[in-house]
Amino acid sequence: MKRFYDDEANSLFVQSFDAFYSPKMPQTPVEDIDFYAGIAQKAGGSVLEVGCGTGRVALPLAELGFNVTGVDTSGGLLSIAERKAAEIPIAAQQRLRFVQQDMSDLQLDEQFAAVLAPFHSFQHLLTSELQIRALKAIHQHIRPGGRLVLDLVDLHVDILSEKLVPPRSRSAVHEPSGRRYVRNLLNTRYDHFAQTRHDVWRFLEIGKDGETLQEETRELVLRWTHRWELHHLLARCAFSVEAECSDFLHSPPCYGKELLVVARV
Repeated sequence: MKRFYDDEANSLFVQSFDAFYSPKMPQTPVEDIDFYAGIAQKAGGSVLEVGCGTGRVALPLAELGFNVTGVDTSGGLLSIAERKAAEIPIAAQQRLRFVQQDMSDLQLDEQFAAVLAPFHSFQHLLTSELQIRALKAIHQHIRPGGRLVLDLVDLHVDILSEKLVPPRSRSAVHEPSGRRYVRNLLNTRYDHFAQTRHDVWRFLEIGKDGETLQEETRELVLRWTHRWELHHLLARCAFSVEAECSDFLHSPPCYGKELLVVARV
């Protein structure tokens, strides 16, 4: 079975990505752009976004005047980001670039004032060894005094014990093309020893008469990290926690919500 981010530019997963992660979808954050812009403004320099996908965060930051480098492992998602970038003002395009790399093996020959890992992208690192490798790689690419922002989700015990079940079906329309997609959660398995959650999703493209045009099954694996575990990981990699929030409105830390950490070199 394919993993979520296996790199196939024409896959149904890549084609439907912007539909399911549109700002209009309930699972997509809408306040995070202003939050990240505030961090970048405070850091006072260029921005590196790891796990940038199709540019949902990188493009508006470039339009706000920041020099932004977006990194992702998926060439398919980056190809969409580059197409979208061609539609923004020329001045913003000149402040923006995309690079296909893994966040645990960054080699950009540049340092940044702020490094962002939005929308739980850090949780795709499935072992503590990979997390440490990524944090050390990020540390080499961030200026002294620069900031790192990690957005994780603090899974509530009711979710981990499967008392609460996530939505099993979502539908979305890709507005520019009008193509309609459905995503069904077929199975969820928790590995509590490894701290990983394994979701099997089936993607469908639906035609005008309700017929299935395409179908694809993929597995999404994410690792959850507890709050104090994250503190120790950051300290081990020479970061100090500057601020913690449970949402993008700067609410204080709260169990079972976003685990949003701003760390400083």
